[in-house]
Amino acid sequence: MAEEAETPGRTFFNLNLPVHITGRDAQKNPEFVKLLSSLSLKLTDTGASKSLQKDVDQAKEHMRREKTAWLQASALYHELEELLLDYNVRKQETEVPAAEAQFYEAVQECLTTAEICEYLECSPDGRKDVTLLGLTRQQLQQSNPHRKNLKSLQKKLVPLVEERLKKKCTEVFSFHESSSEVSTDQDELLFAKASQLPLVLEREKLDLQEKKRQLLQDRAARDRQFWQYYQILLQTLESLERIVKRHRLKSQLENNNIISKYLTERFDAMALKIKVVEAQILCDTYTEDTVAALKQIRRHLDSTEYDIDYTQCVQKLKDYRSVGMGFDELVQEYGQLQKAIENKQWAVAELQKIK
Repeated sequence: MAEEAETPGRTFFNLNLPVHITGRDAQKNPEFVKLLSSLSLKLTDTGASKSLQKDVDQAKEHMRREKTAWLQASALYHELEELLLDYNVRKQETEVPAAEAQFYEAVQECLTTAEICEYLECSPDGRKDVTLLGLTRQQLQQSNPHRKNLKSLQKKLVPLVEERLKKKCTEVFSFHESSSEVSTDQDELLFAKASQLPLVLEREKLDLQEKKRQLLQDRAARDRQFWQYYQILLQTLESLERIVKRHRLKSQLENNNIISKYLTERFDAMALKIKVVEAQILCDTYTEDTVAALKQIRRHLDSTEYDIDYTQCVQKLKDYRSVGMGFDELVQEYGQLQKAIENKQWAVAELQKIK
């Protein structure tokens, strides 16, 4: 654990660069630490260059403003569509006053003109001089019969849209809070709270991002601890292996010698037991009466005619061998003639049986 002690700059590098180095790595590689120190001046914690990150942040901010403007226009557009849709449904169910009908028809025509203006620029390369059917925004706006009454229409339309948006904002706020205090608040107070909802959501978003960042740091710290423990475990295993080789194997030779002596003595004892058993079997087999009987049989065999026949056979073999190799051939020829005579005698006997 002493090797993992804090090294100057190690924590700074781990937090400000997408790397993880230990104290031992920093001590063994001072040049690498210098390289990381120079990189930390040019790179962010994600590994991107700071100049590029600055451009990305500016582009994101510009995109955020454009997106906000587009969302505002889109919200107003959809609110106008819903307003006209509610009017059409109400017109089908009940009779609408003529003045109100005239107002909503004027709003519908103005909205249609604005929609057509958005579809004029149809050039694939973004050229503004090429429009749909050669029309321009000025021509379409001049063709709008209510262009002179736009201010009066807006004066009457804006409160209606604001009221509908206020209602939706309070509903969204009530859904977000989901507490009993919201239902008891007055409409003005509730809308005042609802107007702060973007700030509340932004604060909650920042809190979630901070928690996410903290979780990532905790995970990185956990991973670092895991690898530190892993390295320590490997070092411990290496130390144990050295201890085993140094001490256990050293005593293994003595243990093997003791076991070898034990097995040798046991083998000798087993050999003596086998000899004792063999002697016991011989003693049980050859008793005094058995030995006396065997001696008597031996004397009988020595005094019989078998000894005389054996002596005569041996003498005949010596005589045959003294004659020489030619005598062996005569004996073989004599045997062959003897067999031929026996075959002819057998054939004559068979012919006599046939007659």
